[in-house]
Amino acid sequence: MEESLHWSANSALLLLTLGVVLILSPITKSACTRAGLPTSVGFIVLGLLIGMITRPWAVSSNGFNSVFAVMAQLGVVALLFRVGLRSHTDVLLAKLPSASLIWIGNVLGSLAVGYVVARYGFEWSVATSLVLATAFSATSVAVSVSVWEQTGQLETDRGQLLIDVAELDDLSAVILLAILLGIMPILLNGGEGVWLRAASTSLEIVIRLALFILGCYLFAHFVEAHFTRFNRRLTHSAISLTISILGVGLSIAAIAEYLGFSLAIGALFAGLAFSRDPEAVRTDGRFLNFYELFTPFFFIHIGMQTDLAALIGALDTGLVLFVAATLVKVVGTLVPAMLIMSRQDALILGVSMVPRAEIALVVMYACRAIDEQVVPDEIFSAMVLVSLVTCTVSPILLRRMLAR
Repeated sequence: MEESLHWSANSALLLLTLGVVLILSPITKSACTRAGLPTSVGFIVLGLLIGMITRPWAVSSNGFNSVFAVMAQLGVVALLFRVGLRSHTDVLLAKLPSASLIWIGNVLGSLAVGYVVARYGFEWSVATSLVLATAFSATSVAVSVSVWEQTGQLETDRGQLLIDVAELDDLSAVILLAILLGIMPILLNGGEGVWLRAASTSLEIVIRLALFILGCYLFAHFVEAHFTRFNRRLTHSAISLTISILGVGLSIAAIAEYLGFSLAIGALFAGLAFSRDPEAVRTDGRFLNFYELFTPFFFIHIGMQTDLAALIGALDTGLVLFVAATLVKVVGTLVPAMLIMSRQDALILGVSMVPRAEIALVVMYACRAIDEQVVPDEIFSAMVLVSLVTCTVSPILLRRMLAR
Protein backbone atom coordinates (compact mmCIF):
# COMPACT_ATOMS: atom_id res chain seq x y z
CA MET A 1 0.00 0.00 0.00
CA GLU A 2 2.82 2.36 0.94
CA GLU A 3 4.70 1.55 -2.29
CA SER A 4 1.53 2.18 -4.30
CA LEU A 5 1.10 5.60 -2.70
CA HIS A 6 4.78 6.39 -3.34
CA TRP A 7 4.44 5.37 -7.01
CA SER A 8 1.27 7.45 -7.34
CA ALA A 9 2.99 10.50 -5.84
CA ASN A 10 5.98 10.10 -8.17
CA SER A 11 3.69 9.75 -11.20
CA ALA A 12 1.77 12.86 -10.22
CA LEU A 13 4.98 14.86 -9.81
CA LEU A 14 6.28 13.55 -13.13
CA LEU A 15 3.11 14.50 -14.98
CA LEU A 16 3.12 17.89 -13.25
CA THR A 17 6.71 18.50 -14.44
CA LEU A 18 5.83 17.45 -17.99
CA GLY A 19 2.83 19.77 -17.91
CA VAL A 20 4.98 22.68 -16.72
CA VAL A 21 7.48 21.99 -19.53
CA LEU A 22 4.70 21.98 -22.14
CA ILE A 23 3.33 25.25 -20.76
CA LEU A 24 6.69 27.01 -20.57
CA SER A 25 8.19 25.76 -23.87
CA PRO A 26 6.18 28.01 -26.23
CA ILE A 27 6.57 30.93 -23.81
CA THR A 28 10.33 30.38 -23.78
CA LYS A 29 10.44 30.18 -27.56
CA SER A 30 8.47 33.41 -27.91
CA ALA A 31 10.72 35.21 -25.42
CA CYS A 32 13.86 34.06 -27.24
CA THR A 33 12.45 35.15 -30.60
CA ARG A 34 11.67 38.62 -29.28
CA ALA A 35 15.12 38.89 -27.72
CA GLY A 36 16.79 37.73 -30.92
CA LEU A 37 18.24 34.63 -29.23
CA PRO A 38 18.21 31.02 -30.50
CA THR A 39 15.49 28.94 -28.87
CA SER A 40 18.07 26.33 -27.85
CA VAL A 41 19.56 28.87 -25.41
CA GLY A 42 16.19 29.46 -23.76
CA PHE A 43 15.38 25.75 -23.54
CA ILE A 44 18.74 24.92 -21.95
CA VAL A 45 18.25 27.67 -19.36
CA LEU A 46 14.70 26.41 -18.74
CA GLY A 47 16.06 22.90 -18.24
CA LEU A 48 18.69 24.23 -15.84
CA LEU A 49 15.99 25.88 -13.73
CA ILE A 50 13.75 22.80 -13.78
CA GLY A 51 16.73 20.63 -12.84
CA MET A 52 17.52 22.83 -9.84
CA ILE A 53 13.95 22.42 -8.58
CA THR A 54 13.42 18.73 -9.32
CA ARG A 55 16.93 17.30 -8.75
CA PRO A 56 16.44 16.34 -5.08
CA TRP A 57 13.34 14.34 -6.03
CA ALA A 58 14.53 13.12 -9.44
CA VAL A 59 17.67 11.54 -7.97
CA SER A 60 15.52 9.14 -5.99
CA SER A 61 13.16 8.43 -8.90
CA ASN A 62 14.47 6.31 -11.77
CA GLY A 63 11.14 6.68 -13.54
CA PHE A 64 11.52 10.46 -13.71
CA ASN A 65 14.96 10.28 -15.30
CA SER A 66 13.91 7.49 -17.67
CA VAL A 67 10.86 9.37 -18.97
CA PHE A 68 12.82 12.56 -19.63
CA ALA A 69 15.62 10.56 -21.25
CA VAL A 70 13.11 8.96 -23.64
CA MET A 71 11.54 12.35 -24.41
CA ALA A 72 15.03 13.73 -25.07
CA GLN A 73 15.75 10.85 -27.47
CA LEU A 74 12.51 11.56 -29.32
CA GLY A 75 13.67 15.17 -29.46
CA VAL A 76 16.96 14.08 -31.05
CA VAL A 77 15.06 12.00 -33.64
CA ALA A 78 12.71 14.91 -34.45
CA LEU A 79 15.62 17.35 -34.65
CA LEU A 80 17.84 15.28 -36.96
CA PHE A 81 14.94 13.95 -39.04
CA ARG A 82 13.95 17.52 -39.89
CA VAL A 83 17.56 18.40 -40.72
CA GLY A 84 17.63 15.52 -43.19
CA LEU A 85 14.13 16.24 -44.50
CA ARG A 86 15.06 19.83 -45.33
CA SER A 87 18.29 18.79 -47.04
CA HIS A 88 18.67 17.19 -50.45
CA THR A 89 21.49 14.84 -51.37
CA ASP A 90 21.48 15.84 -55.06
CA VAL A 91 21.77 19.51 -54.16
CA LEU A 92 24.54 18.80 -51.66
CA LEU A 93 26.50 16.82 -54.23
CA ALA A 94 26.03 19.57 -56.82
CA LYS A 95 27.39 22.18 -54.40
CA LEU A 96 30.25 19.95 -53.22
CA PRO A 97 32.92 21.42 -55.56
CA SER A 98 32.41 25.00 -54.33
CA ALA A 99 31.73 24.18 -50.67
CA SER A 100 34.14 21.28 -50.13
CA LEU A 101 37.29 23.41 -49.77
CA ILE A 102 35.74 25.52 -47.01
CA TRP A 103 34.13 22.48 -45.42
CA ILE A 104 37.37 20.46 -45.31
CA GLY A 105 39.36 23.42 -44.01
CA ASN A 106 37.12 24.25 -41.08
CA VAL A 107 36.35 20.63 -40.15
CA LEU A 108 39.97 19.44 -40.16
CA GLY A 109 41.03 22.57 -38.29
CA SER A 110 38.30 22.09 -35.70
CA LEU A 111 39.19 18.44 -35.18
CA ALA A 112 42.89 19.21 -34.77
CA VAL A 113 42.45 22.20 -32.45
CA GLY A 114 39.77 20.50 -30.38
CA TYR A 115 41.95 17.42 -29.84
CA VAL A 116 45.12 19.37 -29.07
CA VAL A 117 43.40 21.70 -26.58
CA ALA A 118 41.74 18.78 -24.79
CA ARG A 119 44.62 16.30 -24.86
CA TYR A 120 47.63 18.56 -24.31
CA GLY A 121 46.06 21.71 -22.89
CA PHE A 122 43.78 20.11 -20.28
CA GLU A 123 45.45 16.66 -20.34
CA TRP A 124 42.15 14.87 -20.77
CA SER A 125 41.96 11.26 -21.90
CA VAL A 126 42.17 10.26 -25.55
CA ALA A 127 38.48 9.29 -25.58
CA THR A 128 37.38 12.60 -24.08
CA SER A 129 39.63 14.54 -26.45
CA LEU A 130 38.12 12.78 -29.47
CA VAL A 131 34.62 13.57 -28.20
CA LEU A 132 35.47 17.25 -27.83
CA ALA A 133 37.14 17.36 -31.26
CA THR A 134 34.05 15.85 -32.88
CA ALA A 135 31.78 18.35 -31.10
CA PHE A 136 34.06 21.20 -32.24
CA SER A 137 33.68 20.17 -35.89
CA ALA A 138 29.89 20.68 -35.97
CA THR A 139 28.02 23.89 -36.75
CA SER A 140 24.53 25.05 -35.76
CA VAL A 141 23.13 26.06 -39.13
CA ALA A 142 19.75 27.12 -37.71
CA VAL A 143 21.23 29.88 -35.54
CA SER A 144 23.00 31.71 -38.37
CA VAL A 145 20.37 30.98 -41.02
CA SER A 146 17.74 32.79 -38.94
CA VAL A 147 19.89 35.95 -38.96
CA TRP A 148 20.50 35.70 -42.71
CA GLU A 149 16.75 35.29 -43.23
CA GLN A 150 15.93 38.33 -41.09
CA THR A 151 18.32 40.49 -43.12
CA GLY A 152 16.96 39.17 -46.43
CA GLN A 153 20.32 37.79 -47.57
CA LEU A 154 19.79 34.05 -47.30
CA GLU A 155 18.95 33.71 -51.01
CA THR A 156 22.22 35.34 -52.08
CA ASP A 157 25.12 33.22 -53.34
CA ARG A 158 27.02 33.56 -50.07
CA GLY A 159 23.87 32.73 -48.08
CA GLN A 160 23.37 29.52 -50.03
CA LEU A 161 27.07 28.70 -49.63
CA LEU A 162 26.64 29.04 -45.85
CA ILE A 163 23.82 26.47 -45.89
CA ASP A 164 25.86 24.07 -48.03
CA VAL A 165 28.98 24.25 -45.85
CA ALA A 166 27.03 24.04 -42.57
CA GLU A 167 25.05 21.01 -43.76
CA LEU A 168 28.28 19.29 -44.80
CA ASP A 169 29.70 20.11 -41.36
CA ASP A 170 26.74 18.49 -39.64
CA LEU A 171 26.81 15.44 -41.91
CA SER A 172 30.52 14.84 -41.32
CA ALA A 173 30.09 15.33 -37.55
CA VAL A 174 27.31 12.73 -37.48
CA ILE A 175 29.45 10.23 -39.42
CA LEU A 176 32.40 10.89 -37.09
CA LEU A 177 30.06 10.32 -34.15
CA ALA A 178 29.15 6.89 -35.55
CA ILE A 179 32.83 5.92 -35.70
CA LEU A 180 33.49 7.41 -32.26
CA LEU A 181 30.68 5.45 -30.61
CA GLY A 182 32.02 2.26 -32.17
CA ILE A 183 35.61 2.63 -30.97
CA MET A 184 34.74 4.09 -27.56
CA PRO A 185 34.70 0.71 -25.74
CA ILE A 186 38.16 -0.08 -27.19
CA LEU A 187 39.59 3.25 -26.05
CA LEU A 188 38.09 2.83 -22.57
CA ASN A 189 39.43 -0.72 -22.12
CA GLY A 190 42.89 0.14 -23.44
CA GLY A 191 45.47 -2.62 -23.54
CA GLU A 192 48.07 -3.55 -26.15
CA GLY A 193 47.44 -2.65 -29.78
CA VAL A 194 44.60 -0.30 -28.87
CA TRP A 195 45.12 1.90 -31.92
CA LEU A 196 45.36 -1.08 -34.26
CA ARG A 197 42.10 -2.45 -32.87
CA ALA A 198 40.52 1.00 -33.06
CA ALA A 199 41.56 1.33 -36.72
CA SER A 200 40.19 -2.12 -37.52
CA THR A 201 36.92 -1.34 -35.77
CA SER A 202 36.70 2.02 -37.55
CA LEU A 203 37.01 0.27 -40.91
CA GLU A 204 34.28 -2.17 -39.90
CA ILE A 205 32.04 0.70 -38.79
CA VAL A 206 32.61 2.57 -42.04
CA ILE A 207 31.61 -0.54 -43.99
CA ARG A 208 28.48 -1.06 -41.87
CA LEU A 209 27.64 2.63 -42.16
CA ALA A 210 28.08 2.47 -45.94
CA LEU A 211 25.71 -0.52 -46.07
CA PHE A 212 23.22 1.33 -43.88
CA ILE A 213 23.40 4.41 -46.13
CA LEU A 214 23.00 2.15 -49.16
CA GLY A 215 19.87 0.68 -47.57
CA CYS A 216 18.50 4.20 -47.02
CA TYR A 217 19.35 5.06 -50.63
CA LEU A 218 17.53 1.99 -51.95
CA PHE A 219 14.53 2.77 -49.75
CA ALA A 220 14.50 6.38 -51.01
CA HIS A 221 14.65 5.37 -54.68
CA PHE A 222 12.51 2.23 -54.80
CA VAL A 223 10.23 2.12 -51.76
CA GLU A 224 9.53 5.59 -50.36
CA ALA A 225 7.33 6.91 -53.19
CA HIS A 226 5.20 3.73 -53.23
CA PHE A 227 4.93 3.83 -49.43
CA THR A 228 3.81 7.47 -49.47
CA ARG A 229 1.24 6.96 -52.24
CA PHE A 230 -0.13 3.80 -50.58
CA ASN A 231 -0.65 5.55 -47.24
CA ARG A 232 -2.22 8.57 -48.90
CA ARG A 233 -4.76 6.39 -50.77
CA LEU A 234 -5.43 4.21 -47.74
CA THR A 235 -5.96 6.89 -45.12
CA HIS A 236 -7.09 9.91 -47.15
CA SER A 237 -5.60 11.98 -44.35
CA ALA A 238 -2.60 14.29 -44.45
CA ILE A 239 -1.94 13.94 -40.73
CA SER A 240 -2.08 10.13 -40.99
CA LEU A 241 0.53 10.28 -43.74
CA THR A 242 2.75 12.41 -41.52
CA ILE A 243 2.38 9.92 -38.65
CA SER A 244 3.30 7.04 -40.97
CA ILE A 245 6.39 8.90 -42.20
CA LEU A 246 7.37 9.59 -38.60
CA GLY A 247 6.95 5.89 -37.85
CA VAL A 248 9.32 4.96 -40.66
CA GLY A 249 11.79 7.60 -39.52
CA LEU A 250 11.74 6.29 -35.96
CA SER A 251 12.16 2.70 -37.23
CA ILE A 252 15.19 3.63 -39.34
CA ALA A 253 16.65 5.48 -36.35
CA ALA A 254 16.11 2.38 -34.19
CA ILE A 255 17.86 0.20 -36.79
CA ALA A 256 20.83 2.56 -36.71
CA GLU A 257 20.90 2.29 -32.91
CA TYR A 258 20.79 -1.52 -33.18
CA LEU A 259 23.69 -1.50 -35.65
CA GLY A 260 25.82 0.33 -33.10
CA PHE A 261 25.41 3.87 -34.43
CA SER A 262 22.98 6.26 -32.74
CA LEU A 263 19.40 7.41 -33.11
CA ALA A 264 20.70 10.75 -34.39
CA ILE A 265 22.48 9.12 -37.33
CA GLY A 266 19.47 7.03 -38.28
CA ALA A 267 17.10 9.99 -38.00
CA LEU A 268 19.30 12.15 -40.23
CA PHE A 269 19.46 9.59 -43.02
CA ALA A 270 15.76 8.79 -42.62
CA GLY A 271 15.03 12.46 -43.27
CA LEU A 272 17.35 12.43 -46.28
CA ALA A 273 15.52 9.36 -47.60
CA PHE A 274 12.20 11.25 -47.61
CA SER A 275 13.68 14.55 -48.84
CA ARG A 276 13.65 13.39 -52.47
CA ASP A 277 9.85 13.15 -52.59
CA PRO A 278 8.04 16.52 -52.92
CA GLU A 279 4.94 15.02 -51.31
CA ALA A 280 6.96 13.90 -48.31
CA VAL A 281 8.68 17.26 -48.04
CA ARG A 282 5.29 18.97 -47.97
CA THR A 283 4.62 17.03 -44.78
CA ASP A 284 7.34 19.17 -43.19
CA GLY A 285 4.68 21.76 -42.37
CA ARG A 286 2.58 19.14 -40.59
CA PHE A 287 5.69 17.53 -39.10
CA LEU A 288 6.49 20.91 -37.53
CA ASN A 289 3.92 20.21 -34.80
CA PHE A 290 5.77 17.05 -33.73
CA TYR A 291 9.08 18.89 -34.05
CA GLU A 292 7.87 21.71 -31.81
CA LEU A 293 6.57 19.20 -29.26
CA PHE A 294 9.60 16.92 -28.87
CA THR A 295 12.70 18.94 -29.80
CA PRO A 296 12.57 21.23 -26.73
CA PHE A 297 12.85 18.17 -24.50
CA PHE A 298 16.34 17.45 -25.86
CA PHE A 299 17.68 20.87 -24.92
CA ILE A 300 15.69 20.95 -21.68
CA HIS A 301 17.16 17.57 -20.72
CA ILE A 302 20.63 18.96 -21.47
CA GLY A 303 19.91 21.76 -19.01
CA MET A 304 18.49 19.35 -16.44
CA GLN A 305 21.67 17.27 -16.59
CA THR A 306 23.79 20.35 -15.95
CA ASP A 307 24.41 21.06 -12.29
CA LEU A 308 24.63 24.77 -11.44
CA ALA A 309 27.67 24.23 -9.22
CA ALA A 310 29.40 22.34 -12.03
CA LEU A 311 28.41 25.09 -14.47
CA ILE A 312 30.01 27.76 -12.28
CA GLY A 313 33.05 25.58 -11.71
CA ALA A 314 33.47 25.11 -15.46
CA LEU A 315 33.62 28.84 -16.27
CA ASP A 316 37.38 28.87 -16.80
CA THR A 317 37.32 25.68 -18.85
CA GLY A 318 34.34 26.92 -20.82
CA LEU A 319 36.10 30.23 -21.57
CA VAL A 320 39.14 28.44 -23.01
CA LEU A 321 36.95 26.13 -25.09
CA PHE A 322 34.86 29.08 -26.28
CA VAL A 323 37.92 30.98 -27.50
CA ALA A 324 39.35 27.90 -29.20
CA ALA A 325 36.01 26.90 -30.76
CA THR A 326 35.42 30.44 -32.06
CA LEU A 327 38.87 31.09 -33.49
CA VAL A 328 39.19 27.75 -35.24
CA LYS A 329 35.85 28.09 -37.04
CA VAL A 330 36.51 31.68 -38.07
CA VAL A 331 40.07 31.06 -39.28
CA GLY A 332 39.32 27.60 -40.69
CA THR A 333 36.51 29.08 -42.78
CA LEU A 334 38.09 32.45 -43.57
CA VAL A 335 41.33 31.17 -45.11
CA PRO A 336 39.87 28.80 -47.74
CA ALA A 337 36.85 31.06 -48.35
CA MET A 338 39.12 33.95 -49.36
CA LEU A 339 40.11 31.92 -52.41
CA ILE A 340 36.61 32.28 -53.87
CA MET A 341 35.21 35.48 -52.29
CA SER A 342 36.26 38.78 -50.75
CA ARG A 343 37.81 38.92 -47.30
CA GLN A 344 34.74 40.69 -45.89
CA ASP A 345 32.37 38.00 -47.19
CA ALA A 346 34.74 35.28 -46.01
CA LEU A 347 34.80 36.80 -42.50
CA ILE A 348 31.00 36.96 -42.41
CA LEU A 349 30.89 33.29 -43.44
CA GLY A 350 33.41 32.43 -40.72
CA VAL A 351 31.39 34.16 -38.00
CA SER A 352 28.28 32.35 -39.27
CA MET A 353 29.98 28.99 -38.65
CA VAL A 354 30.79 29.72 -34.99
CA PRO A 355 27.55 28.62 -33.19
CA ARG A 356 27.56 25.14 -31.65
CA ALA A 357 24.17 23.83 -30.61
CA GLU A 358 22.24 20.86 -31.99
CA ILE A 359 24.86 18.47 -33.38
CA ALA A 360 27.61 19.46 -30.94
CA LEU A 361 25.31 18.80 -27.99
CA VAL A 362 24.09 15.55 -29.58
CA VAL A 363 27.74 14.40 -29.69
CA MET A 364 28.29 15.24 -26.02
CA TYR A 365 24.92 13.76 -25.02
CA ALA A 366 25.43 10.47 -26.89
CA CYS A 367 28.97 9.93 -25.60
CA ARG A 368 27.99 10.83 -22.05
CA ALA A 369 25.24 8.19 -22.24
CA ILE A 370 27.90 5.53 -22.91
CA ASP A 371 30.09 6.42 -19.95
CA GLU A 372 29.90 9.53 -17.77
CA GLN A 373 33.66 9.23 -17.14
CA VAL A 374 34.22 10.13 -20.80
CA VAL A 375 32.15 13.30 -20.46
CA PRO A 376 32.14 14.19 -16.75
CA ASP A 377 30.07 17.01 -15.29
CA GLU A 378 32.76 19.67 -15.67
CA ILE A 379 33.37 18.98 -19.37
CA PHE A 380 29.67 18.59 -20.12
CA SER A 381 28.94 21.88 -18.36
CA ALA A 382 31.81 23.59 -20.18
CA MET A 383 30.41 22.57 -23.57
CA VAL A 384 26.95 23.73 -22.50
CA LEU A 385 28.54 27.11 -21.76
CA VAL A 386 30.23 27.08 -25.17
CA SER A 387 26.88 26.40 -26.80
CA LEU A 388 25.12 29.16 -24.84
CA VAL A 389 27.80 31.78 -25.51
CA THR A 390 28.47 30.99 -29.17
CA CYS A 391 24.74 30.91 -29.93
CA THR A 392 24.32 34.28 -28.21
CA VAL A 393 27.40 36.24 -29.32
CA SER A 394 27.62 35.05 -32.93
CA PRO A 395 24.10 36.21 -34.00
CA ILE A 396 24.72 39.65 -32.45
CA LEU A 397 27.99 40.11 -34.39
CA LEU A 398 26.54 38.59 -37.54
CA ARG A 399 23.49 40.85 -37.51
CA ARG A 400 25.73 43.93 -37.34
CA MET A 401 28.07 42.66 -40.06
CA LEU A 402 25.24 41.85 -42.45
CA ALA A 403 23.55 45.19 -41.77
CA ARG A 404 26.62 46.98 -43.09
